[in-house]
Amino acid sequence: MKKQLRNMILAATAAVMALSSVSTAFACTGVYVGKQASEDGTTIIARSVDTHPLASPCLTVVVDRVENEPGRVFQLGNFTWDLPDTTYKYTSTPFATNLGGGYSSACANEKGLAITGTVTAYISSEISAMDPPVRGGTALSEFVIPELVAMQCATAREGVELLGKVIAEKGNSEQNIIMLADKDEAWYMETYTGHQWCAVKMPEDCVAVFGNEFMITAIDPDSPDVMYSEGLFTMPEEAGLAQYLEDGSMDIFSTYSGKGRLANYANRRTWYGHVLLAPETAGEYGTYTKYDLFYEPAKKVSLIDVFEVLRARFEGTQWNPEDTGRLDQRVIGTETQAESHALQVYSDLPEEMRVVTWNCVANSEHSVYLPISNLITDTAEAYKYDPEEYGYDPGMAAICFKRLCALSEQDRTYYGAGVRAYWHAMEEELVASYPEVLAELQTKYAADPEEAKAYITDYTVNLQNKALEDANTMYDELTWYMIQNTDTLHYSFSYGRLTMSDTLTQKPFVPSLAAVEE
Repeated sequence: MKKQLRNMILAATAAVMALSSVSTAFACTGVYVGKQASEDGTTIIARSVDTHPLASPCLTVVVDRVENEPGRVFQLGNFTWDLPDTTYKYTSTPFATNLGGGYSSACANEKGLAITGTVTAYISSEISAMDPPVRGGTALSEFVIPELVAMQCATAREGVELLGKVIAEKGNSEQNIIMLADKDEAWYMETYTGHQWCAVKMPEDCVAVFGNEFMITAIDPDSPDVMYSEGLFTMPEEAGLAQYLEDGSMDIFSTYSGKGRLANYANRRTWYGHVLLAPETAGEYGTYTKYDLFYEPAKKVSLIDVFEVLRARFEGTQWNPEDTGRLDQRVIGTETQAESHALQVYSDLPEEMRVVTWNCVANSEHSVYLPISNLITDTAEAYKYDPEEYGYDPGMAAICFKRLCALSEQDRTYYGAGVRAYWHAMEEELVASYPEVLAELQTKYAADPEEAKAYITDYTVNLQNKALEDANTMYDELTWYMIQNTDTLHYSFSYGRLTMSDTLTQKPFVPSLAAVEE
């Protein structure tokens, strides 16, 4: 009976996850920084993974290379795909098995390929009726995309080509946006109907921030910097659904999403990306303004800038929930982020250590981004711990970080500010010092690749454990702080005059670790 009950719970959880996959996609935000636009010359693709309303613990794992084993099939649910005899090693950030497993939202493989997916967008009902999404779990979906590509593709272009092939043969079940990057190229891909898609090479001197809406407007069909499905133009033209720009080219956004089909839910996040990275040209927000996907930033963009974009809550605007009480606003830095990541691709490092995934295993506002080289061979126990049942389990790193976030976000001034400041200081130190770690790693790799792997794995595991220990310390201290300060009277009281003064007696929480670090 106990086993039967457990199976019922797992089945129910899987059903919730299947339904919530829509919500997951509803919420994600993507960020791109070209190598000429970044502060250190790396390409960055980044994304938040938001899973409202389900708390979705994610793992951080390494999947080993498989050498010369023919006849293998990649399978997740009803989806299957024949694999090559040899598949690549890669780092991954999947959901826990009790949430259905799979959905390795960010992957970096041994060939130096980085991929993040997906940000979901929407198509019109008319275009969907012409080429409906392929249901039943047999078609391409966000739950298989990153891992399927990481296992067998060496370049971003190969990744786009593979996904196009899968769509042609298996069909497409969702409307998704995917980003891929290697040392030479970065690609942005949109999947629309059951069989139609489009991808563009991203410009190296630009950035992008986008919410849940398709962004491609028009392409040059003959350009080597675009790829697309065979019926991208002909299908809507034959159905009489094609929309055109003044120059006569097809307006892909209006054709597939619907003319003027923009919403504050997503479009405001896209606009706020302009505010953060190119404020002089952002202008006033307009609900039905179609903002450019790619644009030049006002200054070179750092990793810290990217982290802060993924934490952004419309600060300085009339839509910031904390300043205005507008709790109906969908911000970028939502409390329901399952994890966030920024994949950094170097052009001058060996391919086995070319990608660094800065991974945050909870909502990033009150958690920390930690570097994970694609050269590592293992991760800390708590980060790969995969319990059988869904629920509160502090053995998982994701749960420990998430519970600290949950407390911090009950009161951002008194509870959260000290936590956020501590993590921010750690991130600044890591971003400043990690290039030295990579330099040492490169030296070791040239002499002995296996020694280099051991070195960076030990570094990563120790760092993960240190951050987890810090999170647990702050959780305990913040809990005690809350116990001591749970009182509606936050102002001093005079027993002599029996009056309240205007002097606040409560001081914001400051972690003891902050003093230690100083």
